[in-house]
Amino acid sequence: MSVVSSCSESGWDTQDDRWDDWEDGEMDTPMKCLFCSQTFNSSAILFGHAKQAHSFDFLKVRADHELDFYQCMRLVNYIRTREINDLDPANGATPVFAVDGSEAFLSDDAYLKPTLAEDALLYALDELDLDDAVSVASSCTGKPDMAASADTLEERELMGRIKELEQQLTMRERDVRSITSQFEEYRQMVKHQFYNAGDDLQKEGESPTDGSSGMAQSEAGGSDYYFNSYAGNDIHMQMLQDKVRTEGYRDFMYDNKGLFKGKVVLDVGCGTGILSMFAARAGAAKVIAVDNSDIIHKAQANVIENNLDGIITLVKGKIEDLELPVEKVDIIVSEWMGYFLLFEAMLDSVLVARDRYLTPGGLLAPSASYIYLTAISDEDYMNDRANYWDNVYGFKMSSMKQGGSVMEADVDVVPSSSVMATRALLAEIDHGTTSPSKLDFSSSFVLKATQKATAHALLGYFDVAFSRTQASSGPSYEELCLSAYTNDEEMPAKARQADGRALWKRPESSMHGFTTGPHGTPTHWKQTVFLLREPICMELGDELHGTFTCAKSATNPRELDMDITYYLVAAGEKHTEDGARKLSVTRQRYQLR
Repeated sequence: MSVVSSCSESGWDTQDDRWDDWEDGEMDTPMKCLFCSQTFNSSAILFGHAKQAHSFDFLKVRADHELDFYQCMRLVNYIRTREINDLDPANGATPVFAVDGSEAFLSDDAYLKPTLAEDALLYALDELDLDDAVSVASSCTGKPDMAASADTLEERELMGRIKELEQQLTMRERDVRSITSQFEEYRQMVKHQFYNAGDDLQKEGESPTDGSSGMAQSEAGGSDYYFNSYAGNDIHMQMLQDKVRTEGYRDFMYDNKGLFKGKVVLDVGCGTGILSMFAARAGAAKVIAVDNSDIIHKAQANVIENNLDGIITLVKGKIEDLELPVEKVDIIVSEWMGYFLLFEAMLDSVLVARDRYLTPGGLLAPSASYIYLTAISDEDYMNDRANYWDNVYGFKMSSMKQGGSVMEADVDVVPSSSVMATRALLAEIDHGTTSPSKLDFSSSFVLKATQKATAHALLGYFDVAFSRTQASSGPSYEELCLSAYTNDEEMPAKARQADGRALWKRPESSMHGFTTGPHGTPTHWKQTVFLLREPICMELGDELHGTFTCAKSATNPRELDMDITYYLVAAGEKHTEDGARKLSVTRQRYQLR
């Protein structure tokens, strides 16, 4: 939309508050008729209605008297001010309103001010392509016959509707491009190499002592791209709108107000302050909210706006470097999870906070997390990602395919219908006892085909659990490894007692939690896809045996390096270590950047 710059022909400022922020919402705002209460989504349809129902041809008046944009505005506002109303003029009667071009209001700037607040028709005047319509109107030297008039109106309404749909499509395409650009910008910011190698990153004679693998020391010498990536609104809106994530935390706190009442709570990486405000509303006596991003200034405003500044204290900085205004806290809440759970390595900071500030017997929320692996059969995904480059508008672009010894792991939402194997538990992390060094892991896995299908990729995801006490034993290994894809309704009652529903979803459980797996509601974490260079044809009951290794990148500890080795064991074959050595073993390495 072209916007009148600073003033009109007579100096009136068009940047009035009524004109602000219309660009994003104008297409969805109905336009009220000039003479009655009906509303329309297109100015062309509105003018057609005014001509047919009220005998006022706005387009012809504009053309006959050569009215400019401002005179059209004055005309609209004058009519609305007069509240001229004649819903059903008799055939052949004098029009309800007539203009001869000499009216004083056409030059009176008082009528540049909108009569209706946020009058969408005024904004449409600037964008509406009136030339064709005007030429049609002005070419009518006499009264057209009824058939021609009906055709003109029908065509005009149809063209108006087409234009409206085209404008809506343009807006949606713009939104998609914007979201895609923002997401890619975020990934690139995180991907940026901001850990400078060299001894200058560590003070002479100083070595890491807090188990953080030197992260705090390395980061102190690098730039702040990671924290800056969380300074804007977009990424926080994306996370807040993830209902699985946000409501998972909210429900745990609101359903367990007895745990929070009168307690001191620490929020590590508070962002907008939403978790801190949940904790305050749940009854916490004091909440310390920490974030090293500039978003904390907006979080402070959010806290004040909600009258919670008497409970919540915000502190800017890295938790590794801060001295908090309290010696100990009773509960630590933090939404630290990244792609494949461990991407961005924020759990390391939470563990530093735990060791320094959490009182003995205190609680972390969430209290535990679990990483899973399964296999998917999805030829469309394979074609979109891997085979796309075989034919790009008739050209081969093989150089664009992922090659070499290391592949990029994809982050995407995969439908549960693509899952064709059981799942395997790769890592079980107790947030109360683990350490940063234990977050690098190697785990064996067995994935059993639940149907005859071709495995195109392995798929990783995670679950998190909230317990009422950190000392809770939580689910057993056997329970964690049960299928997540069982149809509850088809299971016998006895078997259902040991089904694969997450413990926090069972009626008898007081736990809370959520999954990021393909069988659950999609989240902003999506799933992590490890495309196989060579798809594997599997029969029902075939097993894929392997080892999955995950470690922080040596060059950037917020990124992940993964190594997967695997081999196929046919259904019914007895698996032994000696037999495994005789099978064809495949090794693939991946990066999550």
